[in-house]
Amino acid sequence: MKIKSLFIGFVTGSILTGAATLLTAPSSGKETRDRIKKNKEDIALTLLELKEKAAAVKEDASTATQAGKETLKTFIADLKILLDNWKEDIEPNKEELSKSIKEIESSIQELEAIASAPADDKKHPVE
Repeated sequence: MKIKSLFIGFVTGSILTGAATLLTAPSSGKETRDRIKKNKEDIALTLLELKEKAAAVKEDASTATQAGKETLKTFIADLKILLDNWKEDIEPNKEELSKSIKEIESSIQELEAIASAPADDKKHPVE
């Protein structure tokens, strides 16, 4: 959309500038016709160059978009591999931590059982 607006503005400006130059310059009819031909050729060349540049910009944008898509796909695939490797690396630690937690829970249960057992030693009267 911006390129279209730029193009329209450029063409309009070129036409108005050419017309203003032709109308304000004192010259003969032959000279005016020669200037019109020259300006017509210059405008045609400028439009052709602008068209070629717009096509090149479009091609570059398309290439950049395609490259971006491919890079993103590669990045996602690499990230999945890294996550899988990370999961594999932490798995042994995960199992070891689970075992340690179970041992701690078992020790706590034993301590609770000892603490809640009646204390026969404390009930003996002092002699």
